[in-house]
Amino acid sequence: MNRVSICFIIPYYKVPLHLLARCVESVRALGDRADWEIRLVDDGTPGHEAEQYLRSLEDSRIHYLYQENKGLGAARNCILETCEKEYIHFLDADDYLFTTQLIQATDLLDRERPDLLAFGFKKVYDESTMRMPEEKIAVTFRGSGTAYMLRHNLHGAAWGYFFRRKTAGDLRFIPRIYHEDEDFTPLLWLRMQHVIVTTLPVYAYYQRPGSIVNDTDPAKVRKRYDDLNTVLCHLREKTKQLPPVQARALRRRTDMVAMAAIYMLMKESPDRAFLYDVLERMRRENFYPLPRAHWSPLYVAFRLCTLCPALVSLLGRTVFHRKRRTG
Repeated sequence: MNRVSICFIIPYYKVPLHLLARCVESVRALGDRADWEIRLVDDGTPGHEAEQYLRSLEDSRIHYLYQENKGLGAARNCILETCEKEYIHFLDADDYLFTTQLIQATDLLDRERPDLLAFGFKKVYDESTMRMPEEKIAVTFRGSGTAYMLRHNLHGAAWGYFFRRKTAGDLRFIPRIYHEDEDFTPLLWLRMQHVIVTTLPVYAYYQRPGSIVNDTDPAKVRKRYDDLNTVLCHLREKTKQLPPVQARALRRRTDMVAMAAIYMLMKESPDRAFLYDVLERMRRENFYPLPRAHWSPLYVAFRLCTLCPALVSLLGRTVFHRKRRTG
């Protein structure tokens, strides 16, 4: 059997060059253990520093593409249209892969050739390259993506797995929105018949100040919740087009994302007016209070809380009081 082939897709926009170098070198550490390539999409960054850096490596496996700024989803879609490798992995330019764990995951991918191989991650907080202690890879699930979604919660980030390009078919990211992964990932998993899940921490998730998830600008926070509502509505529409078992799996995922959104909203809202405004919009779309279901004990308990407006108000006041004390 030929070596497994992998395309690492890296969207790039105004990431410091030393972080990009850390990212790229973490893939190059694979050496010849796989037939790999990097396709970096520069999403309209001013200047040519990234292009010059990549060309200086003189590595024919690394490809640079420039596009006018269209957002993360469009950058990924651009490569999905043209990539010919067997597997895809999405890698953010300010993150990187742990060498030993990446080699283990790639070896497993090579041996078993699943439709999708999911793995764990570790948050990192500095700009150096951390090395994780070596550990034996442990598989925690084998089966279809639908079966997994009916019993487990997904980690929505699209960088958390390798997937077979052909099995993904025509699935693409919604362009120009935040939370595009929360839409793409569950729809992708529903298409996967042979899924392997391991907790091995392969991905180094850098907590960069000023990144989208850490940006507290009210306009950015507003857009995140508006876009998340768009994703929830899109997933709900998709359930109407699916067979019953897959539809149930997607409903579970949609409700769990709604639950997480309400929880994060209580923590992130700049003020009570913002909180109640977002909740009212979720109410109009029937995502708040949470739909009646028994997806998990936590879901049931949290849903009961959302049925009581006074309790939601109390939780909101508690959060904002703590913000004022610590701000």
